Amino acid sequence: MTYQAAITWLKTSSISLIFLGALFSWGTVDPLANITLSLIDFIILPIDGAQSFAAVETRLLTAITGGLTAGFGMAVYMMTVHIYSIDQAIGGRMILATTFTWFVVDGIGSVLAGVTFNVFANITFLVMIALPVMLASRSTATSNT
Repeated sequence: MTYQAAITWLKTSSISLIFLGALFSWGTVDPLANITLSLIDFIILPIDGAQSFAAVETRLLTAITGGLTAGFGMAVYMMTVHIYSIDQAIGGRMILATTFTWFVVDGIGSVLAGVTFNVFANITFLVMIALPVMLASRSTATSNT
């Protein structure tokens, strides 16, 4: 993957995370609640429709999670635009460190919560953010030799 393609991919992935975060944060009430609950039901297998937003604690934690997801997306976007696009090495390290920290902490928490499938769902986001940085770094290193 070229460096420019990685920048475009990271911007697109970041915006996707911002929208997903907003959906979770605002999606605890109608008309978005059914969409959000369907996504949560998919992550907390089996798919049985048992999840709800009846408890205020559930709505609060879903809103917080959505806000953090949107914030993570914005952080990656800003790092991409203001650091990675100027200094590939430093920006890439920042994006990878942030992404792997999120992945490990979230993954361990998911396993401890008994929702191991979320680790596999999170691999999607790991690939969306980390893979372009790693591929562009490899491509740049190859072209510089």
